[in-house]
Amino acid sequence: MVHGNNEYWLNTMDPTKTYFFTIEAVNENGVGKQFAHVKVE
Repeated sequence: MVHGNNEYWLNTMDPTKTYFFTIEAVNENGVGKQFAHVKVE
């Protein structure tokens, strides 16, 4: 989770693996709709 920022640096990933990311809003009203998944190779 990222609070109060618009970026997050994740430097613990294995460069030989494929990862998938998505973004969704979470607040006191619940969880918002997810954005499309992004594949990172």
